[in-house]
Amino acid sequence: GINAEYGYFKQINLSNMENILDVPNWLRTTDYKGKVGLTVKIHVDPTKIAEFETLTKEHLSTTLFEPGVLHFRVNRDYNRDSGVFWFVEEWESPAALLTHLNTTWFRDSYVPRSKELCVAPSLRALYLITSA
Repeated sequence: GINAEYGYFKQINLSNMENILDVPNWLRTTDYKGKVGLTVKIHVDPTKIAEFETLTKEHLSTTLFEPGVLHFRVNRDYNRDSGVFWFVEEWESPAALLTHLNTTWFRDSYVPRSKELCVAPSLRALYLITSA
């Protein structure tokens, strides 16, 4: 049979955060110690998709081996012509996600390089993952 774990997802209000790099403030100040999820919708310039995919492969090759990553997947939107990608991440704790966001690779390489390839700000949801 298929074993499935259903969790309770509580979205954290990100309305006061201008971009993904503002998330660390919540991660640093929360008392929550459980799993967190992050879903990011990225709008890539359709003429730069190949370059974005190469960058994303580099990103995955480092991120998948970071401590605390439980799930990290990048999906292309159903409308393949749109240039939309979905990052779906699960981390064992806010501290693990904060560590990821503060890596030199993410902060100084991935973020500036990916911004050059995008045509709109990313949309994101940060949420707590707890047992049902």
